[in-house]
Amino acid sequence: MRHGEGRMRWLTTNEEYTGQWERGVQNGFGTHTWFLKRIPNSQYPLRNEYVGEFVNGYRHGHGRFYYASGATYEGEWVSNKKHGMGRLTFKNGRVYEGPFSDDHIAEFPDLKVEFISYLDLCLEDSQRGRPHRSSASAEIIRKLDGSESRSVLGSSIELDLNPLLDMYPKADQPEEKKQAEYAVLRNITELRRIYSFYSSLGCDNSLDNTFLMTKLHFWRFLKDCKFHHHKITLADMDRILNSNKDIPVEDIHSPFTTILLRTFLNYLLQLAYHIHHKEFQPFIP
Repeated sequence: MRHGEGRMRWLTTNEEYTGQWERGVQNGFGTHTWFLKRIPNSQYPLRNEYVGEFVNGYRHGHGRFYYASGATYEGEWVSNKKHGMGRLTFKNGRVYEGPFSDDHIAEFPDLKVEFISYLDLCLEDSQRGRPHRSSASAEIIRKLDGSESRSVLGSSIELDLNPLLDMYPKADQPEEKKQAEYAVLRNITELRRIYSFYSSLGCDNSLDNTFLMTKLHFWRFLKDCKFHHHKITLADMDRILNSNKDIPVEDIHSPFTTILLRTFLNYLLQLAYHIHHKEFQPFIP
């Protein structure tokens, strides 16, 4: 009987669990991964993964769920469902933080977390004879799912450039954002390759041969690229990248923090600006 620490793989269903067991059932802290059919050149590892607390085989307590789409949820769980306070980051990087009920955002009970679509919501409301949601609610939904996004990278990789754009006049911000996106787009193939390489360092073989980058991998990348030769330490870089976020100090420097591809790209842009913006200031009209 499984009891204590251990790992189990279900080969027929492509699942894996590593963590604590009690009398043959998942109990305590652990990681459960569901490996999905992989698509070539996928932006994200095609897996769903839960890291957190289990009770009698259920996701129960506090935990973080990584969706194959790139979305993440961190917060409270009750019997395999998101329930209580939580923070949901959509695949485009938009964030909702607040109460959840019975696996849904409490304010939008019809909203599907992974495949949010404003048009589908409107269609469902009209078919059921319910009045449409207020314009304010519709606006929130559009902003969350990225349907208003005009990014050249598409809504699935929306760069969070607001901290940098705020340093420019309002009239110049759209063009500055577009140029940054074009720079990423021109190099996206190589950036994906770099992300994939560093994410796999020091990792066991994965059933789908894909990996998620951690802060430890990112530090290795920064050192290999000699970022610290620009009179800035790795600790300084961590503080710069999290300066506008309400994150405890121990989490800012945690080597186990997961970094998705879009976060990796955002980090590179922020550090590039911090290191190089002064040398270009004389050329700014």
